[in-house]
Amino acid sequence: MYLNKNQSQMDRTLRENEFDAIVVGSGTCGATIARELSKKRKKVLILERGTNVTLKESALGIASIADEVAVGNNMKAMRAITTGGSTSLYFAVASLPPLDSFKSLGIDLSDELKQVQQELPIATLPDDLLSAQSMRLRESALALGYAWKKNLMMIDQSKCTGGYCYDAKWKAKSYVQEALKGGAKLINRATVRKVLVNHNTAVGVEYTLQKALGRTETCRAYGTKIIVAAGSFASSKILRATGIKDIGNRGFYCDPAFAMFGTVPGLKGNDGFLGSMSTDYEDDISLGDGNMARTLYQMLMLSNLNFRLLFSFPGTIGVGVKLKDAMQGQLHENDRYRKQLSPDEFKKLKKGEDAATRILRNAGAKYLFKGRLVGGNPGGVIRIQEHINEILETKYRNLHVCDASVLPENIRVTPALTLICLGKYLAKQLLSYL
Repeated sequence: MYLNKNQSQMDRTLRENEFDAIVVGSGTCGATIARELSKKRKKVLILERGTNVTLKESALGIASIADEVAVGNNMKAMRAITTGGSTSLYFAVASLPPLDSFKSLGIDLSDELKQVQQELPIATLPDDLLSAQSMRLRESALALGYAWKKNLMMIDQSKCTGGYCYDAKWKAKSYVQEALKGGAKLINRATVRKVLVNHNTAVGVEYTLQKALGRTETCRAYGTKIIVAAGSFASSKILRATGIKDIGNRGFYCDPAFAMFGTVPGLKGNDGFLGSMSTDYEDDISLGDGNMARTLYQMLMLSNLNFRLLFSFPGTIGVGVKLKDAMQGQLHENDRYRKQLSPDEFKKLKKGEDAATRILRNAGAKYLFKGRLVGGNPGGVIRIQEHINEILETKYRNLHVCDASVLPENIRVTPALTLICLGKYLAKQLLSYL
């Protein structure tokens, strides 16, 4: 009798630890996939390294989830480690995915794009939602002949009754919440170490669970489908630990960028949506609206040790300069990304700096300041039709990868909208097997 009761408990525990799909990461792709599968009543487990905190655009709120990772000499990328991933900190720019480029790789995102456009509030911002700094910047750029255009943004404008609103930005956490309502299970503080493989087929994951008082516990979960969507830094590490050793062997791109700021006497600025306008300049350089909310601005000035501008937010305007860098650099054996920009790339960045300076000067800026060079999350690391096929499956059956690390070099758009579409696409493929 005791043995039967014990066996019954073991069977129940085993069933509770088996899933139709295990999604590693709760960022844009992971949240989208979990949501789509849960809507079809599939049993889904989401493993998230970060905590499940309430998202706030405050100094303490940002500091609690922000994580800088080196991508090169004196160049770091920013990510957020929390439920919803880096959409907690992103600009909410919604660049359209290049459908033809994906079709050439055997991936058709046209239906997914239509779905997302119907589901999410994607539109340019009206002038009354642009900050005074953004309006001054646009006026100056247009006067100098730059094709300064508004970008599509994923912002619920109905929430912006008082102007800028952090909560109005779409965030992946909302999709996680929908997945949980549909029956998905979320485990936070879970760092996946590797995917479990049996006879060339992925069968589960091994992860470390962070517990109270600094204690950790090694756990395993099993699933029919395993989706690694942990972001460029974590996904490459997980795949390497699983046995895919040639990840990143042709370099990577990270779209290095910096911002130029200038003070304009008499300007009375206000909080604004960063990246709401931009232009393609020349030589792989783009320029964009670098005006943001006060909290982000002050944290940026602190990180750059610029105390002169720290409390000059209302009278300061900014221009972002971004470079489409070449596929270079290395992913070392210790899973760290490193690249050094070429002299030609630094020349291009200098051209962007000169253009930004002209725009700021024409806007009436007096004191100019250049922020430090930062990188974006590495792309082109996991290659479609080499590391993964057209359904984003690796050499191991039932192991799929879906995040910014799979975006090829020729697909250089602000990635959020593209990744939502890619997540929907993969979910559709998975549902045909589950």
